[in-house]
Amino acid sequence: MKKKEGTTDFWKKAVLGGGIALLLAGIAYGAGAFYYRNHFFYGTRINGLDCRNLTTEEAEQKLKEKIEDYTLEICLREGKKERISGTEIGYRYVPHKGAEQALEQQNPMAWIKGFFQRTNHEIEENILFDEGLLKEKLQNLDCVQEANIKPPKDAYIAFENNQFVIKKEEPGTTIEQEKLQEKVKEAVQKSQGRFSAEEAGVYKAPAVTRNDEALKKQQEVWNGCAAVTVTYTFGEKREVLDGMTVKDWLTYDENGNYLENSGVLQEHIREYVNMLGEKYNTVGKPRTITSTSTGQPVSVEGGTYGFRIDAQAERQQLLADIQAHAKVEREPVYARRGAVYGANDLGGTYVEIDLTAQHLWYYKDGMLLMDSDFVSGTYYDYSRQTPGGTYTLKAKQRNQVLRPAPNEDGSYDYESPVSYWLPFNGGIGLHDANWRWNFGGNIYLYGGSHGCINLPVSFAGNFYENIEVGCPIVCFYR
Repeated sequence: MKKKEGTTDFWKKAVLGGGIALLLAGIAYGAGAFYYRNHFFYGTRINGLDCRNLTTEEAEQKLKEKIEDYTLEICLREGKKERISGTEIGYRYVPHKGAEQALEQQNPMAWIKGFFQRTNHEIEENILFDEGLLKEKLQNLDCVQEANIKPPKDAYIAFENNQFVIKKEEPGTTIEQEKLQEKVKEAVQKSQGRFSAEEAGVYKAPAVTRNDEALKKQQEVWNGCAAVTVTYTFGEKREVLDGMTVKDWLTYDENGNYLENSGVLQEHIREYVNMLGEKYNTVGKPRTITSTSTGQPVSVEGGTYGFRIDAQAERQQLLADIQAHAKVEREPVYARRGAVYGANDLGGTYVEIDLTAQHLWYYKDGMLLMDSDFVSGTYYDYSRQTPGGTYTLKAKQRNQVLRPAPNEDGSYDYESPVSYWLPFNGGIGLHDANWRWNFGGNIYLYGGSHGCINLPVSFAGNFYENIEVGCPIVCFYR
């Protein structure tokens, strides 16, 4: 019987102990529920802050401390940074019902789960700051001071390594103040800790970028101009105008951008064509021939024969070549042409009129074909003197009447019918003179013509038949 009573006592004690444990556990759980009635669960975070076991007032204070310790880092180009602290702009937290509303969302009886799972609350942060102080602070940042600003540079065209290239734009560091004020204000309102000026788009952008279609077209056009090569031929001589010269005729701004300036371009073209004329024109320039009479060299100046570039027409042609980006080999546009290029541009066919010897020689293809005495203009009457110089035979005409300028009454001082008329210098020409019996000698000194070359009738006809229009005629006194 004693043994049976001992077993009963054990179970009584066990039941009593378990009841007490349950009672204590219930009291403990109830105490926890009571505690978390005004405290946040163990695993609670509010706006990223650990708020476990905090009251709403304590949580609000923690938010306040975190917020009022606010600093905004402004990231700028070139790796530079600026900072604005909350104290500089009157940045402060104003408590409101956010924490209380978060606490109301938790069931105190479920407090134990806080030890096993997290609860994240995002509540509105009631923030105030002084916009005037923020504006003033932004206006005084180093990055917006004129001395520290690098203006943006547009993309432009430059000439490098014999071609036009597009130089890319430079962003610079100029900040648009109004945009900066607007975007930073938004960042502060959201309590952002970092603000990228680049990402916010507050920098002033270049007006022209490397992808600008107009700039690309300009590059294409002027690379064409730089590729121009005009090779002028003057017989065996060459004069080359290439893109390296043409590109210097173009106008650029201080950044190397091409500026359209047709006036400047045409002035360079004018100068270049004038240079060609000075170098290669032979009209009126002295030329030396060997006198048939003496065998000695004679220098002959003046006259209208030779090469002369048509300056206006050549300027137009050269401008067209440049605009067409031409690569061409050609002669210049001539107003007059000589027979051949070289020091002696007469060639082998010409008439030598020795006014001192009063004799002419007609050479054809380098061979003397015929010659004759003549009578030229009256030497001691300047108004009737035959001028020296090199000319071109202008025409061949039969049966003409030679007259001077008419008098006021319409009459003429003389009228001279001729069978063969060969003009070469205005109203001066070669012709037959059937009124003369003698030619050559010193007749011309006092009894010469009005300036023409009088030929014997027996010579004039044959001469007329053999000479061609355009033949050079060289007149000189020794």
